[in-house]
Amino acid sequence: MRIGQVLYHFFWKVSGEDPQILKNTKKKLKVRFLCSGILVFVLFWLSVISYHHTFNKLFKIPVMSWVIGLVFTMMIINIYRLNIITLSAKKLTYSFGYYISLGIRVLFIILISLTVIKPLETILLDKAVSSEVETFKAIEIKKSLNKTTLYFDNEITIVKKELDELQKKISENLIVDAETKENFLINKLTFLKNEKALQLKETKLLLNDSPYFIRSLILINEKHPQIWLLTILLVILFLTPFILKFTTSPSGFYNRKRLIVQEKIIEDEYRFFKQFYPKAFSNSIGEALNVVENYEDPPFNTIKIKDERVIGLETDFIKHLYGNKED
Repeated sequence: MRIGQVLYHFFWKVSGEDPQILKNTKKKLKVRFLCSGILVFVLFWLSVISYHHTFNKLFKIPVMSWVIGLVFTMMIINIYRLNIITLSAKKLTYSFGYYISLGIRVLFIILISLTVIKPLETILLDKAVSSEVETFKAIEIKKSLNKTTLYFDNEITIVKKELDELQKKISENLIVDAETKENFLINKLTFLKNEKALQLKETKLLLNDSPYFIRSLILINEKHPQIWLLTILLVILFLTPFILKFTTSPSGFYNRKRLIVQEKIIEDEYRFFKQFYPKAFSNSIGEALNVVENYEDPPFNTIKIKDERVIGLETDFIKHLYGNKED
């Protein structure tokens, strides 16, 4: 039983809920957030594997990719959890702004899920698309080599033509003191031939070492459209903790108690702030400055204090300045 309680508390914390309140709720609610925590936990490790695979494919760092993947996952999953934790339980008014906010949350979760799901698909279908990626790679290498060859061949042809014309003029004694220019063209021709060989070698090596990761993703979705079924399933998995939180009764014991606790924390912090604020100014400038309240319900600030002052008209102000006499 003790181990069961520890697991419950652990997964409740993972889901972003308060174990101290949840332990006094009905079993149905306890299991609901237990399932939510288990899902978030599973999604966390799926994300680690996915981001490790992504960084390893892109940068070829097998060991460091685990570290980077873990750090990146912690950042992404915390943003994901924040989307769920900050979901309001009150749901008092279903305004247009509320639906916009809800839609943005759902869209953000879907985008996060896709960054995790798509690399996982390349792991599952790596062998299925590897031959197609190799074919694509061979075509791309051939295209790049042809472009490089064409460029250098054109440059070499121009220099050769210029050198032949110069040597012809020298042999016919039509030009003198052209040795410097002739050496320059010969050196340029040698340089272009060496550079061509070097560029072809580097281009082939660079393209051959490229993982074509993005191309793998495209090929998987083009050649295996059924993979979208897995994508939709995993997106639903990402949305499930959000749905579990959203469908929790706003008037239930857990949400009512959680709101009371949250409000008390805010009120206590604000009370401490009001006590500390004057002391801080008194110590720094020798004069205590008090907080001016503009709302009836600080610190929530939803009801503005009405201005009871009676303000006269503009004509009253003019009469006050110039008297009652007319111009």
